[in-house]
Amino acid sequence: MRLRSGNDMKVLIKTEKLAELMYRKGWTRKHVAQQAGIGQVTMQQICRGERNPSPPVAKKLTDALEVDFSELFVIQSD
Repeated sequence: MRLRSGNDMKVLIKTEKLAELMYRKGWTRKHVAQQAGIGQVTMQQICRGERNPSPPVAKKLTDALEVDFSELFVIQSD
């Protein structure tokens, strides 16, 4: 199954889990954004649940936070 950022599937972040991981590491949104190589505004929108990350951004976040995809994200089919 191929993930796309189009209408077929959405990558949804577990915002509470993200907050927990950031707290454990002592990282701010800015630091996570820098480590993941994404924009600070994008990171803020993801944290507030205003934006769903694309599959490539989700991968960058899991790599930066050193967690498995399923720990931080769920896939929702439309």
